[in-house]
Amino acid sequence: MQNSNMFKNIGRIAIEMYLLFQHHTTVEILRSVANDHDLFTITGQGWHFVKFLGPAVVVIGPDCRSERNKAHVMAGPTYQGIFPKVATLPPSVQHCIWMLSVPLVYPRLEAVESLAGALQQGKKAVNTSYNILGKVTSSVAGVVGGKEVVQQGFSHVKKAVGKSGVMGNVLNQFGDLDIGEELKDMWTHTSKDLERTYLIRTLQGISQQKGIRMTFFSGDVKACGAGLVHDPTHPSDHKTMYQVITSPIVAAPQGQYLLRMLHNNKALYVPQNGQKSSHEVSDTKEDMMEIFHSDPSGTTREFKKLMGRRNYVAVMAYDPEALAAAGLAPQVPMTPAPGQEGLAKLSLAVDFIVQGDGAFQATTKYGPVIVPHLEYGR
Repeated sequence: MQNSNMFKNIGRIAIEMYLLFQHHTTVEILRSVANDHDLFTITGQGWHFVKFLGPAVVVIGPDCRSERNKAHVMAGPTYQGIFPKVATLPPSVQHCIWMLSVPLVYPRLEAVESLAGALQQGKKAVNTSYNILGKVTSSVAGVVGGKEVVQQGFSHVKKAVGKSGVMGNVLNQFGDLDIGEELKDMWTHTSKDLERTYLIRTLQGISQQKGIRMTFFSGDVKACGAGLVHDPTHPSDHKTMYQVITSPIVAAPQGQYLLRMLHNNKALYVPQNGQKSSHEVSDTKEDMMEIFHSDPSGTTREFKKLMGRRNYVAVMAYDPEALAAAGLAPQVPMTPAPGQEGLAKLSLAVDFIVQGDGAFQATTKYGPVIVPHLEYGR
């Protein structure tokens, strides 16, 4: 269906409107521009950008939608076109912020994903009790010919994972469990596993070579939080990359059922390039940070890693050495990368501004999450 003439034409018009209203340009104008950093295409499908926020901070916006299908987020040639642009950034660049539509680092929903896969395949009968959140479902026949039973047996899944907490049917018009489609959209889904590892491992190599800290900014999961991939034996080296998650502004926040499932303590690790994730111990661990210890009302929170409230983040670049000289922060010796001599060594401070509810409508600040400057050669 995605490759049909109807959907291709809808996509063509959507791209035209996207370029016009979000970038104030057209394909014809872009093709006549000599500088291909600001907004560029590699395969002719997606449009990407590289924007400088001063000499030390760069924001990279890869198009994570135009080439997306069930097997990948972006096509191989797109990576081969974007990575050299990052690897050849000026020596003054210290922080590279990647704007990815959905988080690269995020807790797994393996129980729901397994359930969605079983229903979608329709090849086996799901005839055992399935316990999610301590609730036992009824036995379920296969998908084929058993839609009513499926809807009855998994009504709590509908409440837990439906958009805005409501889902008209457990099965959508294509015969799939709706949450299954949402999971397939994630970098952490098994269908994107090798691609995700390739992106992380390649950026680790560029980070080490260039002395640039890589950070990911994402949304689209109806919650806010921060995570990271890192080597516990070498804190803050080039393998350390932070994930900032901020959403929603318009959509309804995530419900408590799903937040409970996301707050699991399963240890996750990034495999070596070309290997499927088995979560065996490696040199790169995944973690979500516990930053939400209390609600805007002041009550203690059970779930500290993700918060399902409307929010935004405020980011500030600052010089830790300058603060230390003023007596406001401890002195941290840093080695500049070649070409960075004489420049301030910048870190990023990320604050989460979260909206309250009921009698507590005022916003509450959480943080800051500090993204440290990368010491060259680490």
